Order: sequence, then structure tokens, then C-alpha cells
Amino acid sequence: MNPTPEPQTEVSKKKRHQVQIKRHPGLQRKKRKLYALLLAALIPGLGHLYLGMYRKGITFIMLLLLDISALLYFSSIGMQINVPLLVVLGLLIPVGYFYNVYDVLQAAEYIISRKKRGEVAAASEDGRGRNHPFRGERGIAFGIMLVVTGTLLILFHQKPLWLQTGIRDYGAEASAIMLIVIGIWAGIREALRHRRDNGKFL
Repeated sequence: MNPTPEPQTEVSKKKRHQVQIKRHPGLQRKKRKLYALLLAALIPGLGHLYLGMYRKGITFIMLLLLDISALLYFSSIGMQINVPLLVVLGLLIPVGYFYNVYDVLQAAEYIISRKKRGEVAAASEDGRGRNHPFRGERGIAFGIMLVVTGTLLILFHQKPLWLQTGIRDYGAEASAIMLIVIGIWAGIREALRHRRDNGKFL
């Protein structure tokens, strides 16, 4: 009898093992994307935290809490209810939720593609800086956002009289000024990005 089946069996086992090793990183990437999606669907912001995008994840969580608190505050105070404001605040919850799911899918695909190409991603974006989660959070904008959001959450919970009076007397003007500032900021940012993109193609 020719004892050839045993070497063939060993070779086939090695080939199967090599195929499994090659497929393993892809399976890990798919699992990571799936876990990020499930966490984002469970609570907005958790998927970004899982991917290592701490600033964006905390921003989603804080904005969701702020929107819910504002909705409850404006619907419970004794002053005249601003129905359009309540509608906008109510619509922001599903819009923010689905945008969070969409954004975490895009972020996971971007991070996975960068790692697949062997590029070195920033510590604050790909999760490599887990020992120092806020190492990449430069500037004071993120800290200011946390302070302002925390302060508003406390005020919405305490419901001071001066806040109700200020919203009743100056709420419309403050909202208009805020929209104007946001519009100017968005326009300047878009103009700078357009100029930067044009400079790359020159």
C-alpha cells in the first residue's frame, strides 16, 4: 500500500489552517463593525466610544441628554408652551439617533480600511490611544462644550425662576442670535474647506 494519503492529509490541513489565518483578520474587522453598530443602536455614542472616538461619542451622549432634558423642561414649566420649539426638540431625537448609527458605520469602515492599508491612524480616531483616551483632544472647544452642557442639564433640573423669565422675555432673540452664529460658523468652515480643497488640486 502506498502511504500517500497521510502526507496529503497533512498538507491539506496546513492549507486549511493558512486559509483560516488569512480570513481571521477580516472576520475580526467585520465583528468590530458589527459590535460598533449594535452599541450605537443601543445607546447613541457607545459605538464611537467602542471605536476609540471618545470626543464624538461623548458629544452624541451629551447632546442626546441635553435634548431630552430641554424637551422635558419646556413641556413642564408653567409658562406658555412654544409648540414649534417642542416639535423641533422632539424631531432632533430620532434624527440624532439615526445619524449616530450612520456615522458609526462610516467611521468603522474608514478606520478598518486605514488599518487594512497599513496606515497609522491618529490615537484619538482609531482607538490606539486607549491608555490615554483624551490624548488627541486638543483645544478648548470640547471642554467648553462639556461645561456648557453640564450647566444646562443642572439648570433644566433645578428650574430656577430667572431661567423661566429669561426664556419668556428673551428666548426668541437668543434663539435667533444662536442660529445666526451657527450659520456664520458653518459658512466660514465651508469656505475654508473649499479653499483648502482647491489648493490641493492646484
